[in-house]
Amino acid sequence: MILLLIAIFIPSFIDDFSPNGPSELMAHTGMPFYNLIFGSIHTVTVLNHFVAMLLIMLISYLLIRIGVRDQLLQQRSLMPAIFFILFTASLPAAREVSPALIGSIFYLLCFIILFEVHDKRPDSLSIFSASLLLVLGSLFYLKLIWFIPLIWISLRTLRQVTWRELLYPVVAYLLLTFFLFTWFWGIRENGAGFISLVTENISFKGGFQSYHLSVYILYAYMLLLVGIASIYIIKRFQSMKTAVQNTYQVMFYMFLGGVAFFIFITRFDPTSLVFIAFPVTFVLSNYFHRKKSPWIHELALWILMGLVVYVQIML
Repeated sequence: MILLLIAIFIPSFIDDFSPNGPSELMAHTGMPFYNLIFGSIHTVTVLNHFVAMLLIMLISYLLIRIGVRDQLLQQRSLMPAIFFILFTASLPAAREVSPALIGSIFYLLCFIILFEVHDKRPDSLSIFSASLLLVLGSLFYLKLIWFIPLIWISLRTLRQVTWRELLYPVVAYLLLTFFLFTWFWGIRENGAGFISLVTENISFKGGFQSYHLSVYILYAYMLLLVGIASIYIIKRFQSMKTAVQNTYQVMFYMFLGGVAFFIFITRFDPTSLVFIAFPVTFVLSNYFHRKKSPWIHELALWILMGLVVYVQIML
C-alpha cells in the first residue's frame, strides 16, 4: 500500500524538482483554521505533496480499520486503502492539500461513530459527538454542512432515532455559528467579516473542467466496476448480518450524496472526489474479496492499474 502511494505521487515529486520549476498548485480558499495551519504550505509544492501523501495514508488506515471493526469484509484486507488511493489520487489536482481533503478526515471520523449507533441506546451522546466532529471539519471546510441531511438519512437507516438525536447536528452547527460570530463581531468587531466568510466558503463555485480522454476512460471503467460490484452485493445482501446490511445501505446513500456534492456543490472540483471514494472502496473490496473467477478479477485489476498509469503519462 505504501509503495503504491509513493508510486502514484512520483509524477508530482518529479514535477516539483523539474528544471523548469514546479507546476502551480490549485488556489484553495478555506476557513480561518485551514488558512492558519495549512495556508503556508501552498507556496512549497514538495511539502504540500508530502503532507497530502501522509493525509491520504491516514485516511487509508482508517478505512482498513472500518473494514475490520464493522466486519464489512471477510478478513482484514488492504483492499479498501488500495482502491481509495487509486480512485482519489489518480488526478494531479487531487494530490494536493486542500480544504476538502482535510474536511474529509473529519467526515470519515463522523461516520466511524455513526456506524456503531446500533449498539448505543437512544439519546446517547454518540450522535452529538459525531456531529461535533463534522463541525470541527467545518472549521477547515464549511461545505461539510451540506452533509447534514445525509446524517439524518443514515441515522434512520441504522436504527430508530428520537427527535432529539435528529436535532444534534443542528445544535452542533449553531454552536459553530455562535463561535464564529462571537470571534468576528465580539472580538474583532467585524460583523461583516463573518457574513463574507460564510458566503465565500459555502457558495457554489467553479465549473466543469475538460481533461484528457484518459481521465474519462479511467473513471468510466471504475464506475463500471462499481456497477458490477453493486449487483453482486445485492444478490448476496440477504445473507449478510443486519448491521452489515445497514452499513452498506448507508454507504449507498454516501455514494449518492458524494456524487451530488461533487456535481452541484463543488462543481466538479477534483479534490472532492474523496467523498465519493469512501463507499466505492468498500463496494469494490467486497466484490474482489469474494472472487469466483480469479483470472477475470486479476485481469480487471490489471486493466485498472494500466489505466491509472496511462493517466499519469498523459497528464
